[in-house]
Amino acid sequence: MQKCVMLHDDSLKFSRAVYGTLVLIAFLIHNQWLVLAASVLMLLGVFSMKLNFPYQFHIVFLKKSSNKKGAMVSKDPGEVNFVSATTAALLFVGFLFIYFDKYVDLAWIYILVVTMLIFLACFVGFCVATLMYIFFKKIFKNR
Repeated sequence: MQKCVMLHDDSLKFSRAVYGTLVLIAFLIHNQWLVLAASVLMLLGVFSMKLNFPYQFHIVFLKKSSNKKGAMVSKDPGEVNFVSATTAALLFVGFLFIYFDKYVDLAWIYILVVTMLIFLACFVGFCVATLMYIFFKKIFKNR
């Protein structure tokens, strides 16, 4: 039996938008430390949704002020963790390239591509990491 968690869809989109905006600002001002901060914040969300600070901020402050319930979605906790961990790892790899001064211009372009993928998941609902999770789950389930 598949265990699922109920998540606020608006809050999940808000947290993705915050991370995407943070990394986009980092790209625009070429600040590698903002990339690292976004990566660490996303990685914290892997351990618990209570450590996903933009998600919790949206639930506590913005949801209460709007007085609307919002849609709850059922998600596989492995999927949510995989998406957060994958995105954090991709950003951390970009940070490492910039920090060690290897292929810096290419690393900033790479970070911009990751940012666009974050915004794609946020606004369109198409998440490449979720597709990877489903693909890997099917491969390893057949073995």
